[in-house]
Amino acid sequence: MELYQRAVDGEARALERLVRDHYPSVYRLAYKWCGVQQDAEDITQEVFVRMVRKLHTFNQAASIKTWLYRITLNTARDFHRKTANRRKHESAFAREEGCGNPVPCADSQTEAKRIYQAIDRLPEKQKSAVLLVFSEELSHKEAARVLQCSESTISWRVFMARKRLKKLLNE
Repeated sequence: MELYQRAVDGEARALERLVRDHYPSVYRLAYKWCGVQQDAEDITQEVFVRMVRKLHTFNQAASIKTWLYRITLNTARDFHRKTANRRKHESAFAREEGCGNPVPCADSQTEAKRIYQAIDRLPEKQKSAVLLVFSEELSHKEAARVLQCSESTISWRVFMARKRLKKLLNE
């Protein structure tokens, strides 16, 4: 927590180290949420901007990683809401112009892409739980802290997500 306190006190090197230490996990979660490298980079940048603004509000009894995961998921959701309509229109325009599917065929045929697309169709709360538990390998208890809900709620969301993913992947 010494590093955190030095960052709160305005020490640039401490702040840089916090960003450097947590950048990979924040980027990874952002990328898994959105599936687009440029968007994940934008989300990650916004997460660290928000972190700097809110650093003084961090509860030192909690884990900074858990706090950053929460900021990442909230930022990713906000970003998704802002860009969803624009992308929908771009995609419709591309099909109308005869460009076909804007996603390259080779990528869409891979199993990982198929699974990601199914995860992307889950309700937000289920998607967040699945990404934290399976992609970030957090326990249900840790995921519950990130999402600010009970451990049993995480278990239920994961259960429902698995059920829905089976159905989506069998379509």
